[in-house]
Order: sequence, then structure tokens, then C-alpha cells
Amino acid sequence: MEDSLAVISHRHLAATLCTAVGVLALAACSQGASGPTTPVPSANSPASVAAATASAPPPAAPAAPSPTPTPTPSVTAQPQTGDAAAAAFKLWVAQYNAEEWDKHYATLVDAQRKVISEKRYTACRDKSVNPSFKWVKTVKTKANVQSKIPGTSRTQPATLVTARLKVQGFTLPITAHMFYEGGLWHWSMTKENLEGCKK
Repeated sequence: MEDSLAVISHRHLAATLCTAVGVLALAACSQGASGPTTPVPSANSPASVAAATASAPPPAAPAAPSPTPTPTPSVTAQPQTGDAAAAAFKLWVAQYNAEEWDKHYATLVDAQRKVISEKRYTACRDKSVNPSFKWVKTVKTKANVQSKIPGTSRTQPATLVTARLKVQGFTLPITAHMFYEGGLWHWSMTKENLEGCKK
């Protein structure tokens, strides 16, 4: 919406500027030597032709078309549903297995990003032994569970996603607290992991 406003304002300004220049040019021409008491030379007289040639502005170069503003890319909001929360948890597992810690940190719940820096989080994950998880299935989701975010004093609603994951040959149910912030799903570290990474 901002971009369309800028375009409207720009065109309005250009139109106003052209009109203003046109009005000023006409006013300057009308205040020339041919005032009410000065005789007006005929259109075909040599003085008239010479004056017209001397005062005529050089031909203007064609105006370059103004660039079309590129809209600012926006992040598409994820649905605020249990299925979307489960999909975000499944993506978290894939990023964990690929050790994409920067992507992990980007979706860490805001309150915990204020407690641990990306550099500290990445270094912590890089030095730890990280088992590989295999997503088996989503078992259930439960929305709007008031949850205290570990390591902070903040409490906010979460969607609990319970999934079956295979870890080192064992299939285990694992529950993640997924928080909906700014149109996207975010996850939280356990208190133990957060404390371990802060050391």
C-alpha cells in the first residue's frame, strides 16, 4: 500500500510541477516586450521571426519513463492452525538434522532471542553432539495453552504439537511448544538447553 501511495504522490507532484512550469513560462512570455503600450509586430515580419527563433527553447529530449517501483517483499503469514504449527515443527526437525542453526535461531521465540544471541546459540549447537531425528507423524495438537517461556518471565499462548520421532532407533513422542508471533510459528528451547547454551 505504501508503494502505491508513493506512485500517486510522485505523479501528482510531476503533474503539478509541469503545470507550474507551464504557468510560469506563459507568465514570462506575457510580460515580454509586447505590453499594452508596445506595438505587436506582425507574425511574418523579420523582427517577429527573429524574436521567435531567439526565444524558442531548444527541443527537449524525450523524457525517460519513470521506473515502476518494486513492491517490498513481505513475509506471507502462516495460518494460525494446529496443522501449520505441526508443519513448522516438522520443518524445525529438518533444519535441526541439516544443522541450519541460523534458520533455527530466526524462528526461536522472541523472548528467548532476547536472552541468547545468535552467535552464542550457533556456537552452542556446533559444539554439541546432535542426534538425528526422523519425523514419523503428528499425533495431536492443542491450541491456546498458556505457557511460560523457559528462561524468561514471559507467559503466552502456545500450540502444543505432539509428534512421533525416531531417535537412534527408538520411536518417541516429543511435544513442542509452538508460539505464533508476527504471523509465523516460533519454537522455544527447554530451560536445560537454554542454560547449557548460555554457559
